Amino acid sequence: MEMKINRQTLKRVRKDKLWSQEQLAEASGLSLRTIQRIESSGSAAMDSLAAIASALETDKDTLLEAELNFIPYEHTQMGYFMWVVSLIMVSVCSSFLLLMPPLGIAITLVAMLIPAVLFFSLRVAVSEETISWHFGPGFWRKELPIEDIASCEVVNNSVMMGFGIRLLGDGWMYNVSGLLAVEIRLKSGSAIRLGSDEPNYLKEAIDNALALQRSKSE
Repeated sequence: MEMKINRQTLKRVRKDKLWSQEQLAEASGLSLRTIQRIESSGSAAMDSLAAIASALETDKDTLLEAELNFIPYEHTQMGYFMWVVSLIMVSVCSSFLLLMPPLGIAITLVAMLIPAVLFFSLRVAVSEETISWHFGPGFWRKELPIEDIASCEVVNNSVMMGFGIRLLGDGWMYNVSGLLAVEIRLKSGSAIRLGSDEPNYLKEAIDNALALQRSKSE
């Protein structure tokens, strides 16, 4: 009976012992061709699985774990803060607006409402290969390969950092509301902060994408 095994786990455990496929074949008593077929197809006979697990000094259940399944992430956070600020500005300036000519009123209102229109939301999406984000209707669209990411963590933004797009000391921040964010540390040393009202879910999605990338490279 053929058993479905986790190819990535098998390769990782073998490489953790600094073994080649030839060394695993010798230690398990199986042929090199059998080891190559198992790592390629992800299936093995019960006796072959037992021999490999014994040689690697691990249990069979570890090698039988399911393949890592990645669930794409997509979330849009509404930028209510921008709308509140814009409405406050319009209310405060309403008495002055009445003294302006119609064209002046229109230009002033447009100038006040542009930030609210451009930054009314922040959409973040994580796939197996990339993480992308943009404001509102598609403003300032960015995309980052997962392979460029070193790590990520949930952080708290300072009120002084503000909202919208901000240049920080070692990177950029993108935020439309709230003080929670996920800081993505790149292999280049720079960082990106993405504001989020569900930072733990975003971090989990990025971590899963990173784990999938690592498993593919093993």
